Amino acid sequence: MFYFAAALPFAVLLAAAQFFLCKKAKNKITKFLPVLFGVIFFLMAEVIRAENLLADAVYGILGRGIFALVVILWIAGISAVMGALFGWIFWRFTAEKSK
Repeated sequence: MFYFAAALPFAVLLAAAQFFLCKKAKNKITKFLPVLFGVIFFLMAEVIRAENLLADAVYGILGRGIFALVVILWIAGISAVMGALFGWIFWRFTAEKSK
């Protein structure tokens, strides 16, 4: 739950960016770039977690740094996906009303 609360402010910023990206972009894949970046952040976090077993094998400050990096990537992934989806949904509703 903490991850969603921490990701909410960034998601709002990314929702606004996604809305304007959808308004200006002509290519469909360009409209979903923030979602793809969110998936990449999640995959990076899982690869780092799998390689270091959530920093259990590494003790001290290095292990805490690895765990912090994984948490930051989780928050970035959540905010990228939530923001992109909220922005896309808002753009979809406004695009249908303007027709």
